[in-house]
Amino acid sequence: MPGHRRDQSDSQVPLRPATEPNMDGTELQQVRIDCSRGVTNLASSVEGDYKPVSVTAPDITPSTASNANSNMTKSNGSIIITVDEDINQQCLNNSSQRNCTKRPNECTKTLAALACLMISAFLNFFLLTVIHDIVPREPLKDLTFMLIEQQRWAWSVGDVLSTLSSVMGFTVILLHYERWVVLRRTFLLGAIMYGLRAIVLGVTFIPPSLHNRDEICRPQLNGTHHMYMSEIATRFVAYVVTLGLNSGQDKILCGDLMFSGHTVVLTIMYFVQLQYTPRKLVYIRYIAAPITFCGIGSLVLSGGHYTMDVLIAYWLTSHVFWGYHQMFEMPKEDRPQAPMSRLWWFWLAYWFESDVPNGKLENKWDWPFQV
Repeated sequence: MPGHRRDQSDSQVPLRPATEPNMDGTELQQVRIDCSRGVTNLASSVEGDYKPVSVTAPDITPSTASNANSNMTKSNGSIIITVDEDINQQCLNNSSQRNCTKRPNECTKTLAALACLMISAFLNFFLLTVIHDIVPREPLKDLTFMLIEQQRWAWSVGDVLSTLSSVMGFTVILLHYERWVVLRRTFLLGAIMYGLRAIVLGVTFIPPSLHNRDEICRPQLNGTHHMYMSEIATRFVAYVVTLGLNSGQDKILCGDLMFSGHTVVLTIMYFVQLQYTPRKLVYIRYIAAPITFCGIGSLVLSGGHYTMDVLIAYWLTSHVFWGYHQMFEMPKEDRPQAPMSRLWWFWLAYWFESDVPNGKLENKWDWPFQV
């Protein structure tokens, strides 16, 4: 190409040799865009004049690199670059595979976080099947129960609101530009909280908070019963299938009180919506907040949990959630020296966050499915 010296260009993407006159008499050059980067360096030579240009193309992936062209014109000493609309649309259609492409370990780490969550949840289910036959049956005194009579219908409300909050939270995750990162963080935070809950359940046995516990709780079995192990297995499978939602059952297992698992789910999903919703959709929090706190209140009103169960669950979850985000929004080189690096879960989370850029994730939404 006349006037262009290859050794002067810092771009590794060759320029298209075609040069055509534009309608207004200015020169028109075809430039190939490097789709493997978020920012592409382009070099232009118009009338022997070399100028480097930077183009931002976050939605272009390597699969469209060979077809991605832009028109570049020179007008009054400035260079104007326009990307074809059909190419831009093609890039957007490939956005669902973007994160796993640019960070190869992303999907593997997400599956590992899901495995951690499943281990913690299954451990909770197993402990409940055992401690049901151990916990005493005389309830503790609770100020809420002294002031308000327990309402069994409220437990169904708590289950429904927990499910609704989860649907809203996972919808936010699915639509987020960095959906794999957000999903992995949600799984890992759930694993941490349910791991803590399993430890608490296994060391201290708190009696059921229900006043009509004999009508609602299943009978306790003697550990020497010849069918005991079979009963434990049946209970465990039932809880895995229902994911711990037992509002529709006549008889339930009692004893998994400290601290409230429903409150952990409600709180994490609420914070996910606060943290990862774009600013333009801030009104979503005015829907999420009533769902969360009405759900927590329903758990206590039903008698399914003591007041301290939900308060401690909310307090612990909020500290772990916001502490996690404060830690991993720091520069990577500062994280190992930070005071919170002494937390027991830090190095596990450190590995999961090793490929995530510094700083807070940009809250952008895009459609995850190709059309």
